[in-house]
Amino acid sequence: MNEETVEKDVKKVMPMIMLIFVLAGTLQEAINICAPIISEDLQIPSSSVSMISAVAMLTMGVSYIVYTSLSDFISIKKLLIIGIAISTVGSIGGFIFSHSFILVIIFRAIQMAGGTSASALLILTATKYLNEETRMKYYGYNTACFSGGQMLGILLGGGFGAYIGWKYLFVIPVFSILTIPLILKYLPDDSKQEKQKIDFLGIGLMSALSLFISLYFNMLKPSLLIISLVIAVTFLVYISKNNHAFITIDFFKNTKYMLVILVVLLTYLPQGSYSFLFSFMASQVHHVEPTKISLLILPSYLISMIIGIFGGKITQKLGVTKVLILGMGSMALGILIGSIFIEKHIMVLLIMSCLFNGGFAVLYTPIMTLVINSLPETMRGTGLGFFNLCIKITSSTGLVITGKLLASQKLHDMSIIQSVSSNNMIYSNILLMFLVTITVSLIAVNMVKKSL
Repeated sequence: MNEETVEKDVKKVMPMIMLIFVLAGTLQEAINICAPIISEDLQIPSSSVSMISAVAMLTMGVSYIVYTSLSDFISIKKLLIIGIAISTVGSIGGFIFSHSFILVIIFRAIQMAGGTSASALLILTATKYLNEETRMKYYGYNTACFSGGQMLGILLGGGFGAYIGWKYLFVIPVFSILTIPLILKYLPDDSKQEKQKIDFLGIGLMSALSLFISLYFNMLKPSLLIISLVIAVTFLVYISKNNHAFITIDFFKNTKYMLVILVVLLTYLPQGSYSFLFSFMASQVHHVEPTKISLLILPSYLISMIIGIFGGKITQKLGVTKVLILGMGSMALGILIGSIFIEKHIMVLLIMSCLFNGGFAVLYTPIMTLVINSLPETMRGTGLGFFNLCIKITSSTGLVITGKLLASQKLHDMSIIQSVSSNNMIYSNILLMFLVTITVSLIAVNMVKKSL
């Protein structure tokens, strides 16, 4: 089969891969929107319900590296079929055992492990089989799929939570099965005979470190912190001694790269948990029903989807640094407005979300540019994989920390913004903590600018 025929066939199946991507992303946002309902139904505190999304995000980060590594010798076609099968198992299990908090976490993680195949392989498929002009379109569509999944998630989360039941959300990704015939027909089966080793031990250590850090922030047990430190030391020793580790110690010696990773950590920490916190602010401060919560945050995701599609052009015109400052400045302004005027009117939540999510949407392209420019060409593939893993780990940890902060009595009693009542002080204080994090990230951006 010639290249022109392959490209023509792949174009036919790209919408199917995007559909899997959207369906997988839908559930993450829907569960965040339904967090108050899940907390009530399973009789668990808000600090614990965040673990559902946190573990799923961690699983997504690990799965991303596994899929991209396997694609070197297993065809994208086979990996997508395997991913759909795994996702379906997680969906069925999550639906059947929705009465058990632990089993919901486990099957949600399994579901995410399968669903990640589409997000991990969409860009890879475009790069491998499509010409440069066509693949650039799908780079933009990648951002659109992410935002589209978020929008669909908040709509379905509100509707299912209020009228059908949140457990039925688990059924949504099952519709990915409908894409299998087209995947089998149009994607080439170009598996390679030679096998390559995946650094499961290194990835496992990194994942375990993230898991125990998340557990520590959730339970605040010193033993968990000690275990985290032991795993961290073991991980550093391992990558120092193993030349075939998924990431080597050289990455941590690269000051420019580590500064960019610092920006990623600080920026994605509040972003990953924003919709989770938003659902509680809307329901507790303004007594908004789940269906209206989804409608309230929907415009912000529409804005972020539009901005994300044109992120590349915006970055080319304004430059990396200006776009980063513009995006983070918008996020900071939104958070500041929300922390001060959270009780004044429900529209404050809408304005805050548009500024926050709209500002964040423009950051991905310039941050990716910084990552690429901070690494030599031979290290960029691994560097981008670690970059994506850090995003998921940070988002996961942010969810757990935010859940724990919601249960903090000190933040309930601490009065920083005097105009906010004692009942809603906790939300204002958490938003201010988000603001501090974004401000530090802006400082880190300036450091990156000087080092490049």
